[in-house]
Amino acid sequence: MHIIRNCLDHGIESVHDRIKAGKPEKGTIFFNAYHSSTNVHIEIEDDGRGIDAEKVKRKAIAKGLINEDTNLTEKQIYDLLFLPGFSTAENVTDVSGRGVGMDVVRQKITNIRGEIDIESQKNKGTKITLKIPLTLSIIDGLLVEVKETSYIIPLSSVKKIYAINHSEIENKFNKLIVLDGERIPYFSLRDEFETVSNPDKVEQVIVIQYENQKVGLVVDHVVGEYQAVLKPLGKHYKNQEIISAATILGDGTIALVIDTNRAVNYFANLTYQEDKI
Repeated sequence: MHIIRNCLDHGIESVHDRIKAGKPEKGTIFFNAYHSSTNVHIEIEDDGRGIDAEKVKRKAIAKGLINEDTNLTEKQIYDLLFLPGFSTAENVTDVSGRGVGMDVVRQKITNIRGEIDIESQKNKGTKITLKIPLTLSIIDGLLVEVKETSYIIPLSSVKKIYAINHSEIENKFNKLIVLDGERIPYFSLRDEFETVSNPDKVEQVIVIQYENQKVGLVVDHVVGEYQAVLKPLGKHYKNQEIISAATILGDGTIALVIDTNRAVNYFANLTYQEDKI
């Protein structure tokens, strides 16, 4: 509800301002929901005034949150809106500014391992996307193994599978590998979960994609396709960033479900930062 209130109060202009901007008198708030990988995406979009990125930055400087010479991308500026107590509103109204900020919204989404993103164009409108993980659902996955541990990778995220000599992977100091002429960051599930075992001479690199980013995921074996019933995580894995759920296999063992969206974002950005250094 807070997001909708923000659309009404911060986003949709007065009738006078909308006519002046060449817009219809009535503002519109659009809702859209769809399923992608292991997440439900909920989009809330208005055709209002949009976010004034410069105004947000000035407010952050005035509050001492950033330095005047700090260079921020547009996305980083929008992320400032999620800081506790941050608001660009000049006055408190009956619609918004009632003690609940966007920081609380993000915290509630994060508590269920979700994400919230903002896209905006000044004088065009703002779109807020909530990405909420499915905690009880059935997905088509790819069953893989590292030593004796099984993992499920959502099939919708899998782009290609390569068999590569371990020596080729081991020697890549910058965690980038060239596959079909494309430089792709990669990570090993064995290393990520500190599995004590000697890797096979030939390992499987599974290229997964989220939005426009790709990451290679290194495993020992690809077992095959598997339809998985997702179960909530136990306490042991609650703080594990790249695991979203678990499933029980036919033999009674547990397989962990990879959160491909988070994995791609985390490892692609990590490799990018290391590459810059």
